[in-house]
Amino acid sequence: MRKAVLTAAGALGAAGAAALAYATAIEPYDIRIEHIELTSPRLPAAFDGYTVYQISDIHMRQMGRRERKIRTILKSLPPADLITLTGDLIHTRAGTDPFFELAKSFQSRDGAYSVFGNSEHKNGVRPGLFAAQLAGRGLHPLLNAHTVIARGGESIVLAGVDDPVNDLDRLSDALAGAPPDKFILLMMHSPDSVADAVAQDVDVVLSGHTHGGQVCFPFIGAPYTHSLFGKEMSSGYYAGMKLRKVIGIAPGRTQMYVTRGLGVSGLALRFLCPPELTIVTLRRGAPSFRALPETPARTLESASIR
Repeated sequence: MRKAVLTAAGALGAAGAAALAYATAIEPYDIRIEHIELTSPRLPAAFDGYTVYQISDIHMRQMGRRERKIRTILKSLPPADLITLTGDLIHTRAGTDPFFELAKSFQSRDGAYSVFGNSEHKNGVRPGLFAAQLAGRGLHPLLNAHTVIARGGESIVLAGVDDPVNDLDRLSDALAGAPPDKFILLMMHSPDSVADAVAQDVDVVLSGHTHGGQVCFPFIGAPYTHSLFGKEMSSGYYAGMKLRKVIGIAPGRTQMYVTRGLGVSGLALRFLCPPELTIVTLRRGAPSFRALPETPARTLESASIR
């Protein structure tokens, strides 16, 4: 009996060590490219098929193994129509220069736009300086502001808010002066303020912050997600009854996607929650969501090396 107990304990210990090794050395670098389609009847016909790359939660500290892999993937992808940077781009001030080195791999027809997360407001980061640096490099910060994207004689509103975690988001200010009755695409670092987006009739929200929980367990999911809504707001698509169940109000036409992001914070590991670069294709039609077949990042890396 004692021998059996010791054997079982040894096996559990070995399994735990293997899981920890996987969570620290493998999964944080196993970047998944998630292809999704978001469909809205309010999207102008000229924007049907419009591609948006969502890059979020890199938590840049240095140009390390993970960051080099992100760069390789981005160089291997076709240019997007638009790139959205939804916060926590750098983890400390030391990550500024490496981030701008990574940003050289961004390719898009209508430019790149950014918002701040909580990391841009701590760890020695100077938000005003970083915003100016982003603007100077064409990574336009939309901090409680909006712009209009035009195509084929039609247009949509792209809006962004400052960090909701620090209560710096002002969606009313962001949309002030926006042309009326336009399709609105909103960049918002944390999904916790989605009720504001619902109240303002935002069509699509792209969010991050949660890291998908970063550590998940079978049958349980993510014990912790950084969200005030807990694991009910971990990652993925939220609209209709699913969103209403989380926020407690009718969501109207608002659809939201929460990415798992690309980096880590706190514990430098991921488990059953791989990092994600999101390719969003906007479609015109009845409101719906569709997840398309995933592109293995390894395939893109190999193609770029050859």
